[in-house]
Amino acid sequence: MYSMLKKIITEKDIYRQILLLEQLLNHSQLTAKELAKKIKTTERTVFSDLQLIRDYLPEHWELLSDKGGIRLLSQEQSLTNDIWEAFLPHSVSLQLLKQLFFTKELNVPQFLEETGVSYETLKRQRTKINRQLLPFKIKIRLTSTHAYLLGEESAIRIFYHRLLLPFTHNNYFFEDYSIHEEHYLHFLTKKLTDDLYVDTEQIFGICWFFINSIRIKAGCPINDFSFDTNDPLFILYAPLLKDLYKREGVYLQDEEIFFAFFCFIESWNYNNPLGKKVSDVLAKEYPLLLNKVQQTVQEIADELQLPDLSQTSLSTNLLLLVLKYVESPALSEQFQLEYQELLLQRREEYTILTEKSIALFNSLPQFAAIKDTTYFVNLFSLLGQQAIFATQPQTRTVFFVFQSEPAWKIFLQQELADLLGKRVNLVSLEASQLQPERMQTGDLIVSNIPLDVTTIPVNYISTIPTKNELSQLAELTSHSYL
Repeated sequence: MYSMLKKIITEKDIYRQILLLEQLLNHSQLTAKELAKKIKTTERTVFSDLQLIRDYLPEHWELLSDKGGIRLLSQEQSLTNDIWEAFLPHSVSLQLLKQLFFTKELNVPQFLEETGVSYETLKRQRTKINRQLLPFKIKIRLTSTHAYLLGEESAIRIFYHRLLLPFTHNNYFFEDYSIHEEHYLHFLTKKLTDDLYVDTEQIFGICWFFINSIRIKAGCPINDFSFDTNDPLFILYAPLLKDLYKREGVYLQDEEIFFAFFCFIESWNYNNPLGKKVSDVLAKEYPLLLNKVQQTVQEIADELQLPDLSQTSLSTNLLLLVLKYVESPALSEQFQLEYQELLLQRREEYTILTEKSIALFNSLPQFAAIKDTTYFVNLFSLLGQQAIFATQPQTRTVFFVFQSEPAWKIFLQQELADLLGKRVNLVSLEASQLQPERMQTGDLIVSNIPLDVTTIPVNYISTIPTKNELSQLAELTSHSYL
């Protein structure tokens, strides 16, 4: 299940059953003893939970057990999300957050009657939920009569976007509230003409469209942040966004129209094939920003001796990144809360990217109000690494020292090369050709014969490798940007 949703489910029994289901979904068969060990509980509890799970399972799913173990089976075309939807209504904590999404103030006595829980139980659940809401700088205020969310409305919407993004299409949160996904798709495909075209994360944008529409209709307005009504990019898209929300009966004004615009540009992909009018606006209306990012990219290219770096999309990507912060430093700082796990995702070997990102950040007076540069630095680093690897892919050498029938050997070598991917340079050698001067830190030897090598690690495989051996090899040689 999605990590954010699991954090919100505060009931221990439901959380444990979800962990159990995850194990059954990820393994074809497990014994009760194995399940108990994996989710750190007793076999007796596993059997008890399995009985409850049988009662909850949706149509086309079944739980089977025999001497070999326990299996979770589904008919063809059955979706995993159907299982989670069957469990979600049983979580009081999730029901509380769901109802608070649709209203400014929740009637507590009515909620208690609908869910069948006591006020004391609800208070305990509220306390647990608030611990998870703390990073988003919001919390639930609860009295015996009413419940409501405390915090800036923009922060509340950012939290719900992170929570609901995986459920945008299956309508668990939206089945009682008619929001038309086709309106947003019409906006992307029909209103964004060739001149205004941008490539976007569709579900990301649709989810924002849903959330903004629902919260505005619930009487929960965005306010208290400044923005430039004369910003060229905002002027370009504001009329189209107003028309889009008007189709849902929502009339955007003041901060709401800018927030909708900011959500829209947050959905823009990088390495983006931009329409002519968009490209012209970026090139002509933000000369200072463009000059600074181009200068930064050139400095990185010179220091790393990568002249082709300036021919990549890095300058445009960094311009879009910087623009988000310039459009609204306050919102940019809040939007950092949505993907906090990205705060540490950069490789320290590229210290130049950290240095140049901080220098760029500090050179822009618009950023002075932003206290924490970590998120900007990491996004800058991710974009920089992507461009660097596009021009000069890093490869890891794997020496293939294998004794077998020649036809099988060459066939297996090709299969391994395809399995390990383009970042692995698979070099076939004889044992006598293994010379220390050819080996570097990070290299690996794959062999089916005993070798006396201490310089680099040796990973042994069978003459006909097993699935486990191949999986282990793929994991050992994986080389990510992070």
